[in-house]
Amino acid sequence: MPVMKDAVAAMDIQIVLRIVLPLAFLLAALTLLVVMHADCRWAVSVGTGPFMRRTAAAMDAADALLERWYARVGGWMGSLIIALLLLLIAFVHVKGGFRMQHYGEEYGYLSMAPFDLGTPSLVRNRILAPLIGWLLHLRGPLFIWVPWLFLLGFLAMVNVWLRRAGASSLLAFAGMLAVAFSSVTLHSLVAPGFVDAVSYFLIGMAFTHIRRTFPSCLCMALALTAHEVAIFLVPAWLLASTSAATDWRPVLKRVAVLAGLLLPYAGYRWWVAQHDDTLLSVAFYFSPRNLLACREVGLLATAAGTFAVFRLHWVLLAVLLVMGGLRDKHLQWVLFLTATVCLSLFIAWDTTRMVCWAFPFMVIGVVVLGERVGQKRAAALLLLAWSLNFAIPPYTTTGAESYRLREIRDFLDAAAAAGEPIIDERNGMYEER
Repeated sequence: MPVMKDAVAAMDIQIVLRIVLPLAFLLAALTLLVVMHADCRWAVSVGTGPFMRRTAAAMDAADALLERWYARVGGWMGSLIIALLLLLIAFVHVKGGFRMQHYGEEYGYLSMAPFDLGTPSLVRNRILAPLIGWLLHLRGPLFIWVPWLFLLGFLAMVNVWLRRAGASSLLAFAGMLAVAFSSVTLHSLVAPGFVDAVSYFLIGMAFTHIRRTFPSCLCMALALTAHEVAIFLVPAWLLASTSAATDWRPVLKRVAVLAGLLLPYAGYRWWVAQHDDTLLSVAFYFSPRNLLACREVGLLATAAGTFAVFRLHWVLLAVLLVMGGLRDKHLQWVLFLTATVCLSLFIAWDTTRMVCWAFPFMVIGVVVLGERVGQKRAAALLLLAWSLNFAIPPYTTTGAESYRLREIRDFLDAAAAAGEPIIDERNGMYEER
């Protein structure tokens, strides 16, 4: 374990000093070119050169090709096929696996008998995905396909969501590409069995159908039964449901509908709490021991874990801030969403995984960026950030330490074989499992 910690520390220094800062400065400089006003002499000369004309023509051709693809096979089916190809590439890129480890095993065991209270389970409150696996006979080792099917649907939904919100087909593809190679997706590929993607899909559907009260509330309620962290997105979801700042009637109506839909789940949680005291419950998350463990993570590790989610795509928020200012309604909503998600870090120290829940930021940010700088410039910025991200090894920050995603499965196997402790969410420390 000390060797691993030394390697982790060396990786943090390498990322910050040798990779992130140079690429961030380069991306910032190129971003200025992308968003520069047309009346700037330098921007005009660059924008009218032969290279830029050929680039613009190539982007137009790619956009037209995607439009013909969706017209031929349908928006959803076309998005699913593209999403599948991207997931296969991302799986190879991050060295994903098919064998469940750590909490993935807990979900797999629960899927075999979701209501057998004779077997303790830490994750019994997150019942939706194991129940789906049990109903579809995707139980035990086969359970990995439940989160992965939802992950496929989630990535396709991101593309559909972007196109419906006004993004061109090329810009939507660039946004989907950004999400496909972010920690939002990569975590599910290196940690098969983890159910976060199930909630991601349902939350996305709740936002996609935001104007339809009952379907949107149903999706959000189901997301909460899959993973309780979804509750941190409820405030932003409620805020997005009303167009007038002074009209709170739609919000109150949604709160009432959501509460009614969650009554059976609340009864279920009360029932299992009477029989299983190993649950990751509200009492555990707000226990002094867990709160102390979260505070001890520190600002540096929190910043590193936050950056790991989208890496250089975080520049979107900076661009929106520069262009729109804090008075911009979309930016206010994005900041509110990110802030409420980050509140989870006070009770959960798995920083990168927690910040992944702010994924709607990427969708809304892409759409607004396209509106502000133009579809082609926005797509160029996203593709540039995506290509530069390959110079930064994908990693995840848990507690005060960071781990390369490509190596984390081998690390867990080696630790288990040697009988060494591994991270346990319940105790906020290294503990035998």
